[in-house]
Amino acid sequence: MEKQKLTIPYIIRNWNSLSVTKKRAILTVLIFAVALLLIVVALIIGISSCSCAGRAQSASEPAAEIPALLRMPETDRSAEAEPVEPADNTDPNAPDDPYEPGEDPTEPGDPQTTLYETLKKHDKGESVMNLQSRLMDLGYLEIEEPTDYYGNSTEYAVSLFQRQHGLKQDGVAGEQTQSLLYSSEAQHYMLLEGAEGRDVKMLQEQLVDLGYMDESDVDRVYGEKTVEAVKAFQKRNGLTADGKAGEKTLEKLFGEDPKISKSLEAKLKEESKNTSRSTPKTTPKATAKQTSKATAKATSKASSKTTSKATAKATPKPTPKVTPTPKYDPRIDTLIKVAKSKLGCEYVLGDKGPDSFDCSGFVYYCLKQAGVSVSRMDANGFSKVSRWKNISSISDLKKGDLVFFCSEKSSRVSHVGIYIGGGEMIDASSSSGKVVQRSVSTNYWKKYFVNARRPWN
Repeated sequence: MEKQKLTIPYIIRNWNSLSVTKKRAILTVLIFAVALLLIVVALIIGISSCSCAGRAQSASEPAAEIPALLRMPETDRSAEAEPVEPADNTDPNAPDDPYEPGEDPTEPGDPQTTLYETLKKHDKGESVMNLQSRLMDLGYLEIEEPTDYYGNSTEYAVSLFQRQHGLKQDGVAGEQTQSLLYSSEAQHYMLLEGAEGRDVKMLQEQLVDLGYMDESDVDRVYGEKTVEAVKAFQKRNGLTADGKAGEKTLEKLFGEDPKISKSLEAKLKEESKNTSRSTPKTTPKATAKQTSKATAKATSKASSKTTSKATAKATPKPTPKVTPTPKYDPRIDTLIKVAKSKLGCEYVLGDKGPDSFDCSGFVYYCLKQAGVSVSRMDANGFSKVSRWKNISSISDLKKGDLVFFCSEKSSRVSHVGIYIGGGEMIDASSSSGKVVQRSVSTNYWKKYFVNARRPWN
């Protein structure tokens, strides 16, 4: 009889009829086969892991020898080699910049875990609002209220903070920038020697207007001539003459009635004297004598005839005094007309027209166009002009009034607009990025209303 082979189908069909010895032999073979299979799988996984680790190590070693600048895209290299002041006068809806600056550099060996997410232009969220609030607290950002949008003004404010703290000026709030911003080592905004930018130009132009600098020296660089001009201004206005444009110096410089330089004061006095000398006298001495004599004779004759008649008559009843209604100043209409003509113009921090403005620059431009003599001030400075009538209630506003507001974080005036009647104002809005017309009757504006000033009769 032919011996049956132990195939898998045979074993499955006849398992119950097999002897105990055969069953034990079959189970032993199966266990051995499974163990061998597991050993083979483990060896394959181990070999694969070693191969991946080797490739990763070989790929990372050459990169460590390449300078960081060379690992950047071509456009980023030029930005790193020659940092430029970020522009804040672009359309918020425009496409992104041709390059996206990276995060702040970290020291070799630093752990890659970060406390802050990198924030840049066009980002939105609560982190942006917190960033703006901190920048406002330190004086780098002047907007009417924090928003959740990282726009031009926020980018510019971040670049100013980076400039003052010796960081790369790219306007991107990376790990290093935010760590310093939220720390106790963060400095308040001020202008120091060596600074460059639009804010330096604005400072220089104000010093020119007050007679402390020559117009030819305006160059956007806080150099030796600017330092000397600031020192002269500080000394003249009773401040510490250190040449640094800090909070007190800037508040005085752009506030109400800063003292002009002695040289400008002497020049204005001389011009006033020359003007008075050139004005001809209208009444000759002879005419004055003849007039006085004739008047005396006529008065004596008239009084002798009328005195007796006047005393005989009854004394007339006094008439009540009528307070004359103040005349409407036509300059108000001019002011509002100019303001409306600039609707839609771009908001640019520090600009005063004719095509871009910040809130105080817009008011300054409109007042000048309406024929109001006024110097360039910030919103806080305009709110304190004592020669203009102060309005303490938002319900008492009239056309042509200047309205002032503070922010949630500070009671200091940080925004100004022009009231045009009907519960509306026109202002250069940082959050909208342009000159807008909007209501002042909202709960927000009512809550943060400080005062108003009336530059008219």
